[in-house]
Amino acid sequence: MNSKELRGADKWAAFYRERRGNTYPDENLVRLIRGKYADIPRSGRMLDVGFGRGANLIFFAESGFECHGYEVSQESLDAARELARHAGVSLTLGLLTGTGLPYEKDHFDIVLSWSAVYYHGSRAAVRDAIAEFHRITRPGGVLLMSVIHPNSFMTRRLSEELGDGTRRIDRPDPHDNRLGLEIFYDATSTGWRDLLKPFSVVEEGYVEIDLFNPARRDAWRLFLARKQD
Repeated sequence: MNSKELRGADKWAAFYRERRGNTYPDENLVRLIRGKYADIPRSGRMLDVGFGRGANLIFFAESGFECHGYEVSQESLDAARELARHAGVSLTLGLLTGTGLPYEKDHFDIVLSWSAVYYHGSRAAVRDAIAEFHRITRPGGVLLMSVIHPNSFMTRRLSEELGDGTRRIDRPDPHDNRLGLEIFYDATSTGWRDLLKPFSVVEEGYVEIDLFNPARRDAWRLFLARKQD
């Protein structure tokens, strides 16, 4: 593994090399941007950290945003560029090698971390990542973040805590190749709110999806964190 490569990057490289991952945007983000559920910017500059194949980025670009994204594998960047080419939109993409991001302070109207930040693997690393999100969010801008809720099927795949909130995915699933990955997991709202303390206002939501398959019920804790003007 390259010394600058994040742990688990090789698994994600293999995942996207197989052309797996969503090619459609998350329905909840569509509702947030196109609907009137929350007071968030409707245009400007946005960054998606951990964008997968880039479907959410493309949705934001089609909604009029200037879109930037960072991911842990070149395969993910390649997949997103292919989708963007077919969609006829422009994305600025880079390779994520840690919690630091190469942007000046107060740069983005929206920073997006959708089902991603916990892959940094520990409470300390997630705290550093969120502090960086705060740094690059402009005053009045927001961080939109989703994390695993205790009702999610994913919690049944996790080991006991290994220290500093780290859990290992120790049960296989035919739908992905994350077996053996270490992630950060906190079951509590208060734990996540503590990590979001750099932001002045934090709103919390919840979404659960069971598409006729209770064994794969997804449940997410959602956060909208606003940087003070």
